[in-house]
Amino acid sequence: MNRIHKPALATAVSLSIAVMSGQAQSAGFALMEKNATDLGQAYANLATGNGEANGLVGNPAAMTQIDGTAISGGINYIQPSFELQPGSASTNALGGTVPGGFGGDAGQSAAIPNASIVHQLDEKTRVGVALTVPFGLATEYKDGWLGRYHGLESHVEVIEINPAISFDVTPEWSIGGGLTIQYAEAKLTSAIDGGTVCAVGVATSEITGPAATACGALAPSAVGSDGYVKVEGDDWSVGYTVGLMWQPSGVTRVGVSYRSGVDHELEGDADYTMPVPLNAFPRFSDNPVTAGLDLPPTVAASLTHDFSDELTGSLGLLWTGWSSFEELRVEQSGSGQDDILTKEKWDDTLRVAVGGEWQFAPRWTLRAGAAYDPTPVPSAEFRTARLPDADRTWASMGLGYEINKQWSVDVGYTHIWMTDSTIDNVTESDSNTLSGQYQGKVDILGLQVNAHF
Repeated sequence: MNRIHKPALATAVSLSIAVMSGQAQSAGFALMEKNATDLGQAYANLATGNGEANGLVGNPAAMTQIDGTAISGGINYIQPSFELQPGSASTNALGGTVPGGFGGDAGQSAAIPNASIVHQLDEKTRVGVALTVPFGLATEYKDGWLGRYHGLESHVEVIEINPAISFDVTPEWSIGGGLTIQYAEAKLTSAIDGGTVCAVGVATSEITGPAATACGALAPSAVGSDGYVKVEGDDWSVGYTVGLMWQPSGVTRVGVSYRSGVDHELEGDADYTMPVPLNAFPRFSDNPVTAGLDLPPTVAASLTHDFSDELTGSLGLLWTGWSSFEELRVEQSGSGQDDILTKEKWDDTLRVAVGGEWQFAPRWTLRAGAAYDPTPVPSAEFRTARLPDADRTWASMGLGYEINKQWSVDVGYTHIWMTDSTIDNVTESDSNTLSGQYQGKVDILGLQVNAHF
């Protein structure tokens, strides 16, 4: 029986665990939405800070800009859209067409919070802590869609606590560092083609007797013959961040920061709901699973220059080491199966952003920015229904208002165009193919409240 049930199980679990790596509003599965203040500049000044407490997330050395105590809190509302286009198709391992619709708009809206506080200990030293969501994913397709064996629901979230400290080495140079304490959780579901599992098993005489008779009621790729799997898992892990700030003059500053990769070992359970007779087979029994999730390192660099007292411009680069995401290895306990291996082979990426702000009135600041964020997915072969990622182009704008000397509020808006992307993905082991084209876009609206004491 192993050769019949192992492919279906491998597909269900490997696809589910695969997206414990997520996808979001930066290329790949990272979330750029560190705060709403810098959203208006497309985060071009990520490594040079913004004079607020939330700047420590992009570069801990940016805390040098804080005198006294600063507090910041905000939320970014993200509305993504991912739609499989007409003309797309799916085929099963027998070469038959998988029936179903295109799944509707798989994008799921989400509100991403952030909070931070920075305190000046003495003339040269600051400490701070930030709470952010650096990685996340929320997609959901309609039941019975043609790509249901590639994924139905995906919910992934990584919450990060970032305590940090900075020190002014000289009037021009500052350094900073801290920990990145992360909690990762995931819930993912997909369908299993029970009819095809039965058809192959009966044809090869690996399913016989009463089980073969019962299999006669299951048609390949029929919704009524499908099984389902839900995978849930979570983990805590720790990384680190270091940063450098150079201010050669009162009008120019350069920042560079490094955030280490964080290795998670997600632990959870796979829960199966299978039709008769497949529900009696051990290969489809509920069991514990673990999977390694290697979140990538990043290097951010920004140059910010004050052209006048009212006008400031920034250029930012963000390198992300997605090449660490080479494979996914899933270990199962209690089922007697070998590890499940899925190849990814992602590429490193370099995001480029430009932005600026203009204080056009005593209490008002206007911000604008643009960015290009290439996808790490190397080809249609490695693009999945859970992660239909594509090259992204950002257009951002924002507005800041200083209520008084202590309080200010910022709003930001970004629209992201995603290039049309092709998918030609084959599930591991059971050779279910999903091919076609995706269209996507994202809208982000952010609100930030800042205070200084």
